[in-house]
Amino acid sequence: MARNAGTRASILNRLDLNLIRLFDAVMRERHVARAGQSLGLSQSAVSHGLRRLRTLIGDDLFVRTAQGMEPTPRALAIAVQVRDALTAIERAIGPQCFDPTSSTRQFRLAATDHVTAVVAPSLVGIVETEAPLASILIRPATRIDLTMQVDLGQIDIAVGLFSQIPHRLHARTLFEDRDVLVTAPDHPDAGGAIDIRTLARDPLVVVTVGGSEDGVPDGHLSERGLTRQTEMFDRDALNQAFKSAGLAPRLSVLQPHFLAVPSLIAQSRRVAIVPASLARGFEAAGVARASTPPWTPRPVTVQMVWHERWTQDPAHSWLREVLFRASRGVADIVGDDRH
Repeated sequence: MARNAGTRASILNRLDLNLIRLFDAVMRERHVARAGQSLGLSQSAVSHGLRRLRTLIGDDLFVRTAQGMEPTPRALAIAVQVRDALTAIERAIGPQCFDPTSSTRQFRLAATDHVTAVVAPSLVGIVETEAPLASILIRPATRIDLTMQVDLGQIDIAVGLFSQIPHRLHARTLFEDRDVLVTAPDHPDAGGAIDIRTLARDPLVVVTVGGSEDGVPDGHLSERGLTRQTEMFDRDALNQAFKSAGLAPRLSVLQPHFLAVPSLIAQSRRVAIVPASLARGFEAAGVARASTPPWTPRPVTVQMVWHERWTQDPAHSWLREVLFRASRGVADIVGDDRH
């Protein structure tokens, strides 16, 4: 025990905080030059710092690949603790207030194109009014590494459909949504009742970023304790409705982009399943007509999720409140449609 304590003390005595910041930057950027730019360092300075850190820790930490700097298992094991430690230091010695009118902070979100389309316009409007020097970076909420990005602080807030949230992450509901059908405006049944036999005849378009077709059999993906929905429609309700009628659905197009739906259904008999909040926008733009599906889809809850380390951060608290306010219009639209 004393020997281990002595080893830890020796490492701390030789540790330069800038090396920890460098590790965090390379982990975030996965690229030496970009990490250097974020820290105001040259590429050679980053490479030299990595060599010092590797010697100190006794691990390669990052391996250069065609895709960038790939972290080793040791780097992945310490990455979240390093980010937490840096956040604690920043919070301890940094300013305790946040003035949105003068902040130049870039806020980083992860969201689907659906959420971006229905929430981002209002969000950007509020930010431009209240924090005119700040900026918003929205990254796609893809299947890969979303939870890791939240853990490492690469994403401030992730927005999506979550069914299990670990204790280290916090969540707040933004709005509820539900499935509706949309067709091209010139579809024979556009805007009217579409029965199950019509749907059995017409090709269906759905949005999915991971389902039974690519190894996620229940349409939910778990990463580091966070479980999120990857199929953007209620497949169970769809299948049950068709089964009760002795029919089978024809899923002719499965793809990951909501905003591709209007072009996929244009001048065709295809019928797409999309959230009600997005269908309203399609109708307003004149690119689709919405219909109620011949089954009762379960409502889905769209939530924002963030790491617990940011809960007391004034800037992050402001961002969460702004995002919640920006979602009120969507919540009202879906609620009005439902009633």
